[in-house]
Amino acid sequence: MNENRRLLQAITVSGLLYAVGAFVPQIDGPPVESATAAQIRRFLAENDTALRILATIGALSIPLVLVFTVALARLIRDQLPGSALADLVVGGGVLVAIWHWLVIAGTSSTLVQSLDGTALTSVDDATLRGWYGFSNVIHTFADIGMCAMVVVMAATSLAALRSGLFARWLAMLGLVFAAGGLIGTIGITVAWQPLSFAWFVGIFGWWLWALAVAVTCGLRLRRAAAHRVPATAR
Repeated sequence: MNENRRLLQAITVSGLLYAVGAFVPQIDGPPVESATAAQIRRFLAENDTALRILATIGALSIPLVLVFTVALARLIRDQLPGSALADLVVGGGVLVAIWHWLVIAGTSSTLVQSLDGTALTSVDDATLRGWYGFSNVIHTFADIGMCAMVVVMAATSLAALRSGLFARWLAMLGLVFAAGGLIGTIGITVAWQPLSFAWFVGIFGWWLWALAVAVTCGLRLRRAAAHRVPATAR
């Protein structure tokens, strides 16, 4: 019982922090295809601190999503011993963490290390444009990385339907978001724009689903504390 309480606490804290980080406004620079070195320098100089903060938030997402998905998987194992769904949640969570790492590596490639004496003004124009262009290299991979999120949402939702781990509405919502992400990824893969728009259902749904799961676990802990009974997965 105490272990379930700790798992619910882990899901609540990591899920809330992870989801909140996703709603931090992003900063768009000049178009990668046509940006001049002067435009890139100006953009980086004006947004240096904000870009570093965003990169740090992205890096923190890596351990948070790992804690979130591993704790979910352990709850599933408690309810469905031997089920492969728990393994899928863990595997999907690891892939989402890798996705975060690669996206951060790509989008922060232009952040020079000023602390070691590297000045933005000393970087050659062609080199700077190359760095900036690399920030868009992982765009397609970032899109198809949705597959990992689909796996986590679908596996958790199916486990919830089978075991009552979460309310039925939350399980169904997760399946809807997972389906949207899968359909959108297929649209991106075959380069069919009308179908690709469903990808946004998956990506925004992923963050909303994580937030809903975290809040649900937090409310369950609160109710258990109010009634002075152990917090369980049911």
